[in-house]
Amino acid sequence: MPQVEAYDGSRDPFDHLESFKTLMHLQGITDEIMCPAFPTTLRGPARVWFSRLTPNFISTFKKLSSQFASHFIRGRRYKKSIASLMNVKQREDERLRSYITRFNKEALSIDEADYKILVAAFTNGLQKENVLFSLYKKDPKTMLDVLYRASKYMNAEDALLA
Repeated sequence: MPQVEAYDGSRDPFDHLESFKTLMHLQGITDEIMCPAFPTTLRGPARVWFSRLTPNFISTFKKLSSQFASHFIRGRRYKKSIASLMNVKQREDERLRSYITRFNKEALSIDEADYKILVAAFTNGLQKENVLFSLYKKDPKTMLDVLYRASKYMNAEDALLA
């Protein structure tokens, strides 16, 4: 039996369903087997929910998926707008490494982020003048370029603090 992280009702149910279905299909497991296998991936409140389903009420995995998703919809991860990146600002006392970590985490929660917008949002949030000057001196073309150049400043910050 392929292993998938146990679901307890606190995360996105659609992520769990997709992970489960992908693993099952890779193993060549049919939908008929997926229904009885599904509860092995549940724990806590999710397992309790499953155990309370009326026996033989659900005949297909599609129906089980629908019931599961509608019951645990509160854990759904909603897409964020690209505009939310413009709110990520480097705090006055924040080190560059910490800002980059926060910015990247926020950027990963946006599904369709154009690289030009990512670069603009990142530089817009920067407070360190020397890094900004470097980035504006030679306009970065990609986020990889921005992060490569910023890493030089991070290393210098780390060396100075050590």
